[in-house]
Amino acid sequence: MRRSASFAAFIALILTLCLAGACSAAEKKILRYGAVNQKSTLDMQVNTYSRVMDIADMIVEPLLRIDEENKILPVLVKEMPRPSDDGLVYSFSLKPGVKFHDGTTLKASDVKFSFERMFRPSTEALMSYICDMIVGAQDMLEGRADSLAGFKIIDDLNFEITLSYPYAPFLSSIATSYAGIYPEKACGEAGKDWGLVTYIGTGPFKATKIDLDNGVFTERFEDYHGERQPLDGIDFIFVEDPNTRRMEYERGNIDIMMLDATIYPEYASSKLADEIGSYTPLGIIFINPNMSDERLGNVKLREAISLAIDRKAIAQDLMKGTAAEARTFLLPGMLGYDDKAPAFERDVERAKKLIVEAGYPNGVEIESYIRSVLMNAMTGRILLAVQNQLKEAGIDIKIVQVDSAAMTEMRGSGKVPLEIFDWYADFPDPDGFIYSMLYSSNAATLTSNYKSEEFDKLLDDARAATDPAKRAELYKKADRLATRVDFAAIPLFHEKNYYLAKPYVKNFRMAYNDVYHFYGVDLDLDLKNKK
Repeated sequence: MRRSASFAAFIALILTLCLAGACSAAEKKILRYGAVNQKSTLDMQVNTYSRVMDIADMIVEPLLRIDEENKILPVLVKEMPRPSDDGLVYSFSLKPGVKFHDGTTLKASDVKFSFERMFRPSTEALMSYICDMIVGAQDMLEGRADSLAGFKIIDDLNFEITLSYPYAPFLSSIATSYAGIYPEKACGEAGKDWGLVTYIGTGPFKATKIDLDNGVFTERFEDYHGERQPLDGIDFIFVEDPNTRRMEYERGNIDIMMLDATIYPEYASSKLADEIGSYTPLGIIFINPNMSDERLGNVKLREAISLAIDRKAIAQDLMKGTAAEARTFLLPGMLGYDDKAPAFERDVERAKKLIVEAGYPNGVEIESYIRSVLMNAMTGRILLAVQNQLKEAGIDIKIVQVDSAAMTEMRGSGKVPLEIFDWYADFPDPDGFIYSMLYSSNAATLTSNYKSEEFDKLLDDARAATDPAKRAELYKKADRLATRVDFAAIPLFHEKNYYLAKPYVKNFRMAYNDVYHFYGVDLDLDLKNKK
């Protein structure tokens, strides 16, 4: 077939333009996120890592989700469910035709399976408390039942959930990453490989490769039930060393990364200043003492630790002024926050006396465990600062580095004596923050092993209260008891977080719980390829 000279010239022009970068429209929009490697399963029922949520939330969805403005949105359901007049029964209607990444259709039985999996003792779910008020949940958790009595399937699209008592934040609690909906058949068949090799959801991106050494790679799910995402995919590239991560960003090999607050000033005065973003998450950094430990079971020693800490120096010097001293466990702006609480004082001499009274006239050595991947990051630097401060009072902190898997096992079995803990709200309510960490049944899985009938009752009463003023007062009392009487948690500071994002990354926003969400994120390829 003969072609005209004009047609040949046209083809030559197109090839020239493409080689010059003018065909950026044909280039795939793959966002490259430089991620910290937690070396953990993506299964959010069995871990609590924010950096894993970054990935998991784009693959698996809950029934509802909390957006970046702290609003609850329906995701897998047609509309927001409404409770019955007594606040106990919630009716749900799934969107019809929602597909999982394996092509199967979402049904009410998948939702029931996901909730029941959370309550089965064999799952060893860390966050089952978020909805253990569902009728039958406690029976499952304690091995007395194998199904969830409070979950009633009406048909493939409709179901009801019945609570044991009215619980104001219920919809917020099931809008978290921990309540993601799994396909019953695929999850059951995957067994122990779920979240490690296989991870399937209804989310806007599906996993194409899960490599716990190098990263998790995704592509846009073309049969997604919601708004089509601008990105063709997201590569969550694991770069453990923070300095290497920064170099890869500067070389243009990754598009976005977290920026350690301790080096923020260095970048704020550099040529990359315009690429820095910031946000204030609903979170706290604190010392988590294990009260089942023979030494730390003594309240005088825990109080001594609190007195020996110079929070101002950590916030202003170590954190370069990017953090604020914590005066409570609850967060500013959260229901129950006590804005009249005084600053925690530093009194090294008083701390020394308490250590002697606790039975350690020659001082005491305490092990503090940390995941190796965090030793060179902010957490490691805070731990070193705390180590130096406590030494002045006669407390010798022995730092022990372990891998993520070992840390998860040791933390869950209550074997970590002392830890620098960063804790973020599971949802924007005090129940998703203080209850989730310090209530006795939850504290048992997060190493502190705090057991106080008085504290638990305050939180139980707050959970059932419908009057916000009453709830607020109950939370204030619980906070004071935990941090200033029992020293079950030793608050350090509230942080401000930073990230680096290339100018061509558009529409990026952070979630309330320190999680990167990529809904609506786009790449300006013309800007990216501009020389």
